[in-house]
Amino acid sequence: MTETPKFRRQAPDARKKDLVKATIRCLEKKGSDGLSVRSISSEAGISVGLINHHYPSKDDLIADAYEKLATDILQNVVDIVAETNGSPREKMSAFFKAYFSSIVLDQKFLRIWIVFWHMSDKSEQVRLSHDKTNAGFRQQIELMLRDLVKSSETPEFNYRLAAIGLSGMLDGLWLEWCLNPDVFSPEEGLMLCEGWVDGLMAGAFKL
Repeated sequence: MTETPKFRRQAPDARKKDLVKATIRCLEKKGSDGLSVRSISSEAGISVGLINHHYPSKDDLIADAYEKLATDILQNVVDIVAETNGSPREKMSAFFKAYFSSIVLDQKFLRIWIVFWHMSDKSEQVRLSHDKTNAGFRQQIELMLRDLVKSSETPEFNYRLAAIGLSGMLDGLWLEWCLNPDVFSPEEGLMLCEGWVDGLMAGAFKL
């Protein structure tokens, strides 16, 4: 017999945070099968009605979960970079090292992102979260590239296109590794990105 989730009184913001965390856990455990409101309510330990009270639709909850997970991952990487003493080039290396660590390279994330990607094609709320978090990722890369040029003799290049290119390579390497970690090691992924930046600094994409 299924137990009825027990109601725990919380402030609305705290309740929504718990729901987002429960949604991520459901997706991590079950993929798309964990996407039902009933599964999420059971994981969060609250009633379905209370979820509906905080979120007008399931898509709104999934969109919040998307933004929360993507933002937290990026923030963890950015924090490591901020704690790194050294030149902008050394900070960029710190960014790559964090990206190719367990902070980002974790196969459990693939199951979650597959659901998010699928929904972004069908849900405006999820698509907007996707666009917002991806833009934030590219912006962080662009800022580091601009700092790189200011601090060195690197030729000017199109920052926007360079950020798109580097973020696309990082995303592609992440997906390739998650699908089959035997294709390349994290150290080899790091070498590929370091080489890309070295080429950039040598004038590969100068204006």
